[in-house]
Amino acid sequence: MPTAIRLRGLHKRFGETVAVADLDLDIEAGEFFSMLGPSGSGKTTVLRAIAGFEQPTSGTVELFGKDVTSLPPFERPVNTVFQDYALFPHMSVIANVEYGLRVAGTPRNARRARAEEALAAVQLAGLEDRQPHELSGGQRQRVALARAIVLRPDALLLDEPLGALDLKLREQMQVELKQLQRSLGITFVFVTHDQDEALTLSDRVAVFDAGRVVQLGTPREVYDRPANSFVASFVGSSTLLEPPVAKAFGLADHLMAVRPERVSLGAPDGVPGTIAEVIYTGPEHRIVIDLDGLDTRITALEPNIGANAERTRGDRVTVSIDPADATSLEATASS
Repeated sequence: MPTAIRLRGLHKRFGETVAVADLDLDIEAGEFFSMLGPSGSGKTTVLRAIAGFEQPTSGTVELFGKDVTSLPPFERPVNTVFQDYALFPHMSVIANVEYGLRVAGTPRNARRARAEEALAAVQLAGLEDRQPHELSGGQRQRVALARAIVLRPDALLLDEPLGALDLKLREQMQVELKQLQRSLGITFVFVTHDQDEALTLSDRVAVFDAGRVVQLGTPREVYDRPANSFVASFVGSSTLLEPPVAKAFGLADHLMAVRPERVSLGAPDGVPGTIAEVIYTGPEHRIVIDLDGLDTRITALEPNIGANAERTRGDRVTVSIDPADATSLEATASS
């Protein structure tokens, strides 16, 4: 698969603050690629450098084999969708979508046809004459997407576009966004601080911390085998087991991470402990256990059915971990 976006030695400094530190990154054509990290980790700065809204302090940006580092945004074969939809409030839906084509000098009949095609792609056919204030938040976001794809960019850059939506609508839009990317077949680069979004949508995920990519891989690789303690804690939740605790579970004698759904309760040969808290989440509950003599709390996740539903604070339990379900963080600890 050809490379859509290639970053080499990308470095961005704001005064004395390093926002991005000598980043090398390749994003493949047709890929749904997510940049995930907390606020200030550098992910949005990288997106803006790709779009041309930020000039790198050093390094290069290549789009589809062409060095575009010095080119302005309007000369790059990409378009950007922001969290703030920035629709023109005095224009109809169709006029908003047509706007970029009008600026580009596309004939009226052609731009109307392309705008209607773009609205159909985001499931807004029939709403062409509505004003933005007559639409729901999800519909306005779709108009913003249609306005971006109508220009037929080679890549679409999305800067936390679902952040302003409520949970139910955000989950709906995640499904629609993935379906849209598949139908268009173009490269999507998605910036988010929401790990669920990144895992749900992406072909690959780059996890950012302090201006660097600390892990790059498929959602399954990033979740099941975190590269270090930051990834283990930021992507999902994990209990970090210091070497003496890991050894008590029959694991390697160094720093380990385990996801709560991989922790089992009730095995006769498990490590004993006392339930400190039971957190009800509907179909599941999270159980926090104080391990005897190890000065450690570990979290288990269980379906809220049968005998599991009867667990309460103060109950005595045993805890076990399959070695195949724990991730070694030895390299991070030693470095």
